[in-house]
Amino acid sequence: MYSKIQPKRVRKRRNLNNTDDNKQSSKVGIVLPVYNQEKDYLIECIQALENQTYRDFKLVIVIDGANEETVKATYEASKILTCSYSIVHRTKNKGIAYSLNEGFKYLLDCPYLTWVSSDNKQKPYFLERLVDNMNIAPSNTVLVYSMYQPINEQGLSDSFGQDWHKAMFNMMNRPKEEIMLTCFIGASFLFTREAYEKIDGYDPKYGLVSDYEFWIRLMRIGEFQFIHEVLMEYRLNGEHSLTTMTPSEDLFIQSMRASVNHRQMNGDIPKITVIITAHNHENYIQNCIQSVLDQTYSNFHVVALDVGSTESTLEKIYSFHDSRMIPIHLNQRHKTEALNIGLQYVLGEYVLELDGDDWIDPYTLEIMLNDLDILPSKVGMAFANRQIWVEENGQLIEGDIIKGIPNSNKYDVLQNLQTHYPRMYRLSALKKLKGWTSSLHGEPLLAGDFLMLLRIIERFDIHWIDKTLYHQRRHSDNLTILQKKNLNRQFRMVVNETLKRWGDEYVPHFEEKEGNISNLILIRR
Repeated sequence: MYSKIQPKRVRKRRNLNNTDDNKQSSKVGIVLPVYNQEKDYLIECIQALENQTYRDFKLVIVIDGANEETVKATYEASKILTCSYSIVHRTKNKGIAYSLNEGFKYLLDCPYLTWVSSDNKQKPYFLERLVDNMNIAPSNTVLVYSMYQPINEQGLSDSFGQDWHKAMFNMMNRPKEEIMLTCFIGASFLFTREAYEKIDGYDPKYGLVSDYEFWIRLMRIGEFQFIHEVLMEYRLNGEHSLTTMTPSEDLFIQSMRASVNHRQMNGDIPKITVIITAHNHENYIQNCIQSVLDQTYSNFHVVALDVGSTESTLEKIYSFHDSRMIPIHLNQRHKTEALNIGLQYVLGEYVLELDGDDWIDPYTLEIMLNDLDILPSKVGMAFANRQIWVEENGQLIEGDIIKGIPNSNKYDVLQNLQTHYPRMYRLSALKKLKGWTSSLHGEPLLAGDFLMLLRIIERFDIHWIDKTLYHQRRHSDNLTILQKKNLNRQFRMVVNETLKRWGDEYVPHFEEKEGNISNLILIRR
């Protein structure tokens, strides 16, 4: 049975009965939002809905300002439907959240709701399994969701084997609270109409990640249940697929921005945020993160930035089940660019910077916080001592302890040529400096840590803690080895630029040893 309806405002029905008896006799409401889409994919999606073994459902197709070819294909494909369905045809594109809310308004008598993408394919038992699981779930269950199988643009899944399935299972099989660190729900789900109305549907202001933001709000009012069975084929790399049209970095950034917004609204504001930058650190990142999670002080967030890794660093980051984590995958960036992105997710008063191949002592946050908290606000940064560890043949050999400097004269800091570890900043100081400088004379700045130290001491005091709290790993892939020539050149540039900014009273003289700057002498003009 088909009806064509125009968009209109429908009053929400309240107080849906959520008893087990109602679950057993419920109908399902499905919304299919359609923007520009390939004809074959639309046909396959609608055919998959028609093939459902569970028949007690209604379908609303919302055409969201699609092009002429897609509109024609939608009407043609829908002719095969024998279920009750309607088409809302809107000529102006308003986005996924608006379309979903509009479609669900026409499904007032459906206690269960779901929606599907126009390039995916549901297994014939998709609805049957979801409804069966919801029917037997505890009465406070608001969402059931299942595994899905990725397919390519030709509809094939051969390239996604057991390793992928195992990794995806581990990603999706999480406590609901971990929705704050990743969208693990996937494309196959069913939620209650009562819950949908209670949280006021989808929020259009979150754009492409409005579905993820919806799960965050849903998590706070009921329980989630994971179905281990694959019920959906999820298309990757189609011409109009989200995974094709939107860079993965954008989705990560927007998703975690939604997460941080909700953390803030719900009072999850830590005292400290640890920003970790990691590039191809699959062998080290778990040790790094664990050293943070093992801290004696626990009121912190961890912004873990995977910066253009080409191996399993991101997977290792996601192996942690801790809602204090804020993982973000970035495309290839330099460290200072990544740090500035990470700074956008800081809610607390202090920021500790940590490299993904290093680690910190269990008392690091507690000791540094205790000092900074009683120091005046003019102290912009605290730092301590670091232990060097040299990696040889997979073994760590204990090296020197590098101490900080006990005074804060800016010229002493400049001549010292050291970027001290660990560094804990006041967020207010970083904001006044507008974050890290990411380029110098038009080239990416590799010596950004050193320049930040100099910029801090120009406007703030710094505080040295004479304790060894940081463990720095030296290995063949360190930036100081791979980019030694560029780093030395940039250190010279930073020193020259800084001296000019400080009044040009000194001329620098650099001494080198084995290709590295070993000493800086300042000669008064």
